[in-house]
Amino acid sequence: MSYQDDKRELLKLKQGIIDESESAIHEEEKPVYEVHGWKRVENFFYHYKWQIAVGIFFAAALTFMLVTTLQKKQGDIRVLMVTKDPATASNVMFKTTEFEQAFELYCPDYDDNGYVHVDVFNIDLSDNPDPQYSLASVTKISSEIMYGEAQLFVVDSAASAAVTNGDLDQFVDLGAIYPDVPYIDGPFLRIKGSGFDTNAQYYEACPDDLFIAVRKVSPSDQNAERAVPAQKKALEVVDNIVNSYYAGWVDDSGRIYGISGKEDYRNET
Repeated sequence: MSYQDDKRELLKLKQGIIDESESAIHEEEKPVYEVHGWKRVENFFYHYKWQIAVGIFFAAALTFMLVTTLQKKQGDIRVLMVTKDPATASNVMFKTTEFEQAFELYCPDYDDNGYVHVDVFNIDLSDNPDPQYSLASVTKISSEIMYGEAQLFVVDSAASAAVTNGDLDQFVDLGAIYPDVPYIDGPFLRIKGSGFDTNAQYYEACPDDLFIAVRKVSPSDQNAERAVPAQKKALEVVDNIVNSYYAGWVDDSGRIYGISGKEDYRNET
């Protein structure tokens, strides 16, 4: 049927001369083809390729993180190094390895595997133009505190106020435990001049406003099952720092791989 014929048919329909049943105009229905076998698979991937690609990416990322976590050796103790002063934050960012090695001098082999390792997590709370970065830092601290494994802190004054919301009673009063130690004031063990700074290779550049502190926990806390033992370990490490007691032996590279009993490392070298 030509275009002119279609036009005449439509005009008759409008004028009521003929009804739709008499009309020769019928919309042609497109044939539906069913696909089977491998063609059906190909058709599925063609229509959903982007969704599949995104799903594969997230599955691969999740698998990678899971495998990395399972394969990573867990430390004998966990330390949160939290700074808020911009100058201090930029300096300690590059001292994580040295701080780990220094803490390992004083840390016993708590898991009794013949290898001492301290996990130091560096968290920067200084002003950052990226709000996502700041949110990630705050979330990291909150999750660590809630989990309870990290009870030993390295903080500057501004960060200590941020971690405790201004309530320093959330830290153990080290001054009450060691009243005669000159570099301890209240909850803070000042790193500079403690001997720890030398072992961290940070004697000259270490700011006066950088401290070691232990978070106070109670057996009634929700995370007490993990937090109380972690606090006990933290206090023991602090006691070793105060008494200049090295809990392990060190190889030529400065790494600790075992426990030397009660012998002082300084007497072995």
